Amino acid sequence: MSAVAILPVGDEGDGPYAVAATEDGAVWFTLVHGGRVGRRDADGSLSYLALGAGSQPSGIAAATESTVWVTDTTGDRLMLLGPGPRILAEAATPTKGAQPFGVVAPGDGTAWFTELGGNALGRVGILGAVDEFPVAPADAMVSMIASTGDSLWFTMNAVDALGHVRGGDAAIAVTELPAGSGPVGIAVAQDGAVWAALIRSDSLARVAKDGSVRIVGLADGAKPHAVASDPTDDSGGVWVSVWGANALAHVSAEGHVRLHPLPDDVAEPHGLTVAPDGTVWTALESGALASLSPRER
Repeated sequence: MSAVAILPVGDEGDGPYAVAATEDGAVWFTLVHGGRVGRRDADGSLSYLALGAGSQPSGIAAATESTVWVTDTTGDRLMLLGPGPRILAEAATPTKGAQPFGVVAPGDGTAWFTELGGNALGRVGILGAVDEFPVAPADAMVSMIASTGDSLWFTMNAVDALGHVRGGDAAIAVTELPAGSGPVGIAVAQDGAVWAALIRSDSLARVAKDGSVRIVGLADGAKPHAVASDPTDDSGGVWVSVWGANALAHVSAEGHVRLHPLPDDVAEPHGLTVAPDGTVWTALESGALASLSPRER
């Protein structure tokens, strides 16, 4: 078994959900049921920011070397957070009940996000204005989002498909996936291929740059949730949080799967990120963060 380090965070029931690493060595995480965002500094110290009663911080994404974007799903807002942690900027969705969820920062000063309730994509511009772009078909359950820099990819959980937008606000192209697959997490690998976690069919989808789709099967009951590019693998491998198997997995571009089980006393790996130093971090909804260092892989 790989040596996985466990770091308890938050209070009982807080529900660590999403995680992001910034270049300053910090690891950020959302406490989706606790209404807080946490930050682990490079020296290991923990600090928290309460977002108010009824808030539900869900998605999180690195923005700059020391800041992150966070979605507040019940509060219909996005926040740019800096060290402290503290709120540096805030943007409300034009549509009430939009339920912002997944978020990504392409590196051009904007942030793109998904709307569970609005069935749309949203964009926070460099001056803070928020635009919304409806997604068809209706009730697609637009969930997670990733960026290649010039393109956006997102999962449509309820209709078993991926959406693709080239050039930001261009027309949306749809990639159909097998029926009953339920795509959730999504990431773009180092070779430009797009990977999605198919939680209902215990598998992954890999969309090559030419548009071809390959399905990589996992064990029955695996329930993959989040996907993160492996920056150390130029051939295009990814990391996956395998919720049903209580494990992390590394999957090569060819589809070879290597499992890294988590300790029995923790459970429910959801959000996933790979830090600049190569450490893999996952948020365990049972109440902790788990990390796997490069030397342990």
